[in-house]
Amino acid sequence: MIMTIDRFDELASAYGASIFLWPADEQAAANALAAASPEAQAVLAREKALDSAMDAWEAPAPSEALMAKILGDAAEVSAAAPLAAPAPRAEPKKPGFFSRFFGEMGWRPVGAMTACLAIGFVAGLSGAPAPIEGEQQALSTEDNAVVATFFADDDESDPFDMEIL
Repeated sequence: MIMTIDRFDELASAYGASIFLWPADEQAAANALAAASPEAQAVLAREKALDSAMDAWEAPAPSEALMAKILGDAAEVSAAAPLAAPAPRAEPKKPGFFSRFFGEMGWRPVGAMTACLAIGFVAGLSGAPAPIEGEQQALSTEDNAVVATFFADDDESDPFDMEIL
């Protein structure tokens, strides 16, 4: 990649005179241009002088008036707004019996499920229907025959044949 003097000047202005601090993909082309071009050497000399001046500069100490104003403002702010006591930390909620098994879905779904189980249990224990006698038994047998005829197939060896039931 060939570098132009304009790009070299941009990089020197941004990163300084030390080419090893420039982006890695630009360093090889910059070193080649600096070795071959007197203009690039002049740019590096200018940036080296600027880098030296910036390294030598020290920030001035703040004046007494500035320090007094900063400390006065800080005292004023701290007097106006006293530090509030930190809020007490909330204790983590210990999971209950049902939440260990069902998570955080609450009591309503668990209660509804329990009610359904109880109703099913009671219905199951209520027993079989009373036996049918007389004319109702004849109608029941006749209805079973109609259903068996409808669903029956011609193979009598079928164990699930409705006529056998």
